[in-house]
Amino acid sequence: MKPLNRMVVVEPLVEEENSKPTFYLPDDMVTNQKEFEVVAVKSVADDSKFYNVLNMGDKIVVEGHMLREAMVFGETCHLILENHVLGVATPRDMAFYRKPCSESG
Repeated sequence: MKPLNRMVVVEPLVEEENSKPTFYLPDDMVTNQKEFEVVAVKSVADDSKFYNVLNMGDKIVVEGHMLREAMVFGETCHLILENHVLGVATPRDMAFYRKPCSESG
């Protein structure tokens, strides 16, 4: 899918489920909505300010509740508006943030 209108097509990173609920919930109820998600970039709209910044496969941090799903020709596409992209996650950055606060400066 080619995104338009400042949208970014992303692929959510799969996490293993740690536990199953012990009671039944409606199928459409969202229970794992995270405030922030790390996703992989698939495509960026030509009119997005990130068009020349983000590349396919880049890992970005987005607002989890703003991820949108669209069914296109039988496939689920995940989209996010550029305004909800918070940053690019790199292995070097992640190593920095794992340090205790007293070591980070």
